[in-house]
Amino acid sequence: MTLEDLTRRLDDMGRRLDRLPETEEPPPTTLQLLNRSRQEGDWQQLLAYFLDPDAPHRLDHAALEQFLRGLRNRDDVHFELSRFDLENIQVATEVPIPDGRIDLLLWCEEKWFILCELKIDASEGDGQTMKYAAAETFQNVDLDPTAITEPRQHYLFITPDGSPPESDAFTAVEWSWIASQLRAVLDSDYGSYPVRTTSQLDDFVDTIETELTMTEHEQNEAAKAELYVDYYDELAEVTSAFQTEWDDLIDNWGRRLAATLDAARLVEDPEGVPSVPEEDVLLELPDGEDRHRYWLCRQANGNWSWLFPTDWWTHLERDEPVYRNEKPNARVGFLHRPSSDRETVLENHELTFYLRNAPSGNDDFYPGFAQRFNADDEILAALPDRTERRGRKSNALEATYEIDLDEHGDLFAGYVAALATAVDEHIVSNHDLVERIDELYQETREEDL
Repeated sequence: MTLEDLTRRLDDMGRRLDRLPETEEPPPTTLQLLNRSRQEGDWQQLLAYFLDPDAPHRLDHAALEQFLRGLRNRDDVHFELSRFDLENIQVATEVPIPDGRIDLLLWCEEKWFILCELKIDASEGDGQTMKYAAAETFQNVDLDPTAITEPRQHYLFITPDGSPPESDAFTAVEWSWIASQLRAVLDSDYGSYPVRTTSQLDDFVDTIETELTMTEHEQNEAAKAELYVDYYDELAEVTSAFQTEWDDLIDNWGRRLAATLDAARLVEDPEGVPSVPEEDVLLELPDGEDRHRYWLCRQANGNWSWLFPTDWWTHLERDEPVYRNEKPNARVGFLHRPSSDRETVLENHELTFYLRNAPSGNDDFYPGFAQRFNADDEILAALPDRTERRGRKSNALEATYEIDLDEHGDLFAGYVAALATAVDEHIVSNHDLVERIDELYQETREEDL
């Protein structure tokens, strides 16, 4: 795909994206927070609780009456309700029958009963509603179903979309209808109910509504997902190109730093310095008047992109420089972390620069250096304005630098420019800081080991 075609397609995607409304994800309901928002058993218990007038919610008969009056008003259910029935209605769940269990059962003496089969995600079991409609015994409850005439036997099959049951005796009911009846309780003038009860009822209704219908935020997210599919080829192409550039930054940041920072010079195999790993490079940086020092850039590791003088990483038993984590060691150095801090780099266009005292495999150096460094006034006086000493053992210093895309043309050039500024402020133009770190490093080795 040509660059012109790619730009045109991405511009089109951008225009479609701009037309979508800005939405925020609503706070989760309690069941959603507990990852139980699609559990039939939880919905069953909550519905039965609010419908049961004897439960301690102090709604009295409000929810039950609203449910039954709503049922009476449906065209597909021939239910008759007397106001005298309300005092004698009982509610039970998990009622055994010879070949199954009834999810929810409501009845008024031997006048009528309502049998509810509740579904959320599962489909009807093999002949489930047929068995329930034919049941002649309800166990563990004081009700003989055969003593109630057929017109007063009511069967509800409650599902998200009103799916038809196998048995013609059952009426298909949507969960949204249940939610509307409970919502009517909250909107009514039945009286003053406990705050906890109304909050619980509102939360349950919200769970039904948000789980079974798409919120505006979910519709928005679905539209964005559709855009991703429609423009997958274009997104894959630019993502691949970005990843190539990102990997090159991680693998070659030291070389790019040398080309950006005027005071840095790339050197190979200088005399008196052990050979560095093939993927790494050495920089020669000023170290005071007419002096220079070799600093190793540890490339190809985006989580730990170290920059340190060759004598700040020492194998303590062999008393010689190390360039990898060989314990026991004493490792202090500056650090940036393009992989670990990738989200901050991409979203905020910021680079974080650290001075790190790495856990060393030695019980004395790591805490000893940290204690000296964090208590030292000379260190504090030498810090650049944007650098903070956090009082930590490991990441002893942190500084944040803006990655200026406008000035440098792209993210990668801007990243290296921000890194060059950090190196200049902490190393090249800050001999007091480097010299004091040197002194604390040597003091710790001489006095604590």
